[in-house]
Amino acid sequence: MSDNTTVIPKWIEAKLFENVFRESQPNYQSTRNFKVFHALAPGENYATIMLKVEAEVMLKDGLTDHLSYMLKISHNKVHFPEDFKHFHLFEVENGMYKEIIPEFERLYSKVGRRIRFGAKAYTLPTQEEHVLLEDLKPYGFKNVKRQDCLDLEHLRSALEKLAQWHAASAVLVQEKGIFDIKFQKGMLNEAGKEVLKTMFDDSGRHILKNIRKIEGHEEYYDEVRNFFSKFTDIFFESACVDPKEFNVLNHGDFWSNNIMFQYAADGNIKETLLVDYQVTRYGSPAQDLLYLIFSSARLDIKISKFAYLIKFYHQKLIENLITLNYTQALPTLRELHQMLIKYGLWTMVPVAITLPIVLCEPSDKASLAGLIGQTDNNQEFKNLLFSNERFLQHLKLIIPWLLYRGGLEY
Repeated sequence: MSDNTTVIPKWIEAKLFENVFRESQPNYQSTRNFKVFHALAPGENYATIMLKVEAEVMLKDGLTDHLSYMLKISHNKVHFPEDFKHFHLFEVENGMYKEIIPEFERLYSKVGRRIRFGAKAYTLPTQEEHVLLEDLKPYGFKNVKRQDCLDLEHLRSALEKLAQWHAASAVLVQEKGIFDIKFQKGMLNEAGKEVLKTMFDDSGRHILKNIRKIEGHEEYYDEVRNFFSKFTDIFFESACVDPKEFNVLNHGDFWSNNIMFQYAADGNIKETLLVDYQVTRYGSPAQDLLYLIFSSARLDIKISKFAYLIKFYHQKLIENLITLNYTQALPTLRELHQMLIKYGLWTMVPVAITLPIVLCEPSDKASLAGLIGQTDNNQEFKNLLFSNERFLQHLKLIIPWLLYRGGLEY
């Protein structure tokens, strides 16, 4: 989703895609029909605009073929905050698809395993910011409906893929050294601190307003208020990476809409792929683990299966590190749990920003401006997000859990 406009930029035209069509279909001769339209409904994507490109092409043998792609472009200047440019979203994501993901897949290929992490990426001959990917839907990949959240089967599949990803990143650092700086910071970019402060402060105000509706909130209200009074500062203080710990390249935005599942004929999950590599960050795997579970796990298993999910991830991580011939000390389950406590701040990031979006019903008010703006209309959308009864049910479970773990003591 983007700003609420249906206007397709004029620079997107068929001739720009001809080399991509030839790469996808070697027998390509000409373009017969070309169509571009918005791919996602309001509320499904915020930081960029996602378009679908469909083309019917003529082949050299007289037959036709249907090609489809996903095209991510930037918001226009009216709807895109200046501070967001400091995150270099398109540079990072294109670099991930074209530099890092092929390296990860190469590592597994070397040991005889075919592991795939994402869609094939293409480049258009234009100066306009974009990410162009193959469309995964024709191969049966799809998201779980975000409001339903992920059940245990889907969480296990997502964590298995995450373990493969994290293991490959650790081995690549062992082999070639630390990642380029553009892949290391993610949201923890000092230049973009003010826009994050605006989001965190606003989320804090709405959470404090609405947790008053929760029975027993008196037990933790003051701790939550104190936490949000310094959320941004402690968030950036946590940016330092401890080289003595086990570190990985975090996906950085690991929630249900960025995970696609392919199903076998019997309905079981066959394959899992990740999308949206815009805010990767090098550091503790606690970031991705806490982000996934607290943004996207179903309410009935978010806490009750927390330790089980961490154990499952750890088992898969160790298996993949051994497979890829990782030569340094393997992280123990105890060490992983210690990191989850140490970096517990990453629990509140998805709770304050992502979880309200996950649980909100579709709304025409959903937009980037609605999420970070300060007008009355923007506040109306935020009221919708944070007063949602489903969100409050999650808060009723999460906040006491954090309190009892010391997760609000900063």
